[in-house]
Amino acid sequence: MPSNDPNINPKTPAKPKSKPTPATQKHPKLYHNPLTLLRAYRDVRLSLRLSMEQHQYDFEQEYGMTITEYLDDIYAAGAEFTGTKLEHHANTMKRTAEMLRLVDKSVHLIKEHNDNEGESYYWILYYNFLSARQLDNIEEIIQAVQAHLPYVTRDNYFDRRNRALNMFASILWGFTERSGV
Repeated sequence: MPSNDPNINPKTPAKPKSKPTPATQKHPKLYHNPLTLLRAYRDVRLSLRLSMEQHQYDFEQEYGMTITEYLDDIYAAGAEFTGTKLEHHANTMKRTAEMLRLVDKSVHLIKEHNDNEGESYYWILYYNFLSARQLDNIEEIIQAVQAHLPYVTRDNYFDRRNRALNMFASILWGFTERSGV
């Protein structure tokens, strides 16, 4: 049955819808965005730690033993916990911990890269995103970096930060491709 829509030419076949690409997704800037990932790092690390502690506490309250003791007993008996709530939580925490480990490994590889440049990138990323205490402003970050590398100044800080983020992204996304994260 022909369409009554005047915008559709009946002689031109309709194009099939293609899969969305990062450029066509609703939030394209969130696709593999190292800045977004690093800004969430402290919160994710804390959340993972608290989640693990809560699961450990809940498990001990319910079963009267630690998760490790329970898993040792299950494995010794030859049983499995496939498809259980425990497996789901364990896999979720494992994936999150793996991503955090890849972030840490990527940042440490930067430090080993390119002598002083790599080390300056490392400290800039560390004090911006990874240190236990979030610094209040750029001046505090630069001052902390200068404790390790006095030649980093406000004048060259932002350029170095951008280069550090680019290097971080290149290393991290290479890791995630290989590991399937």
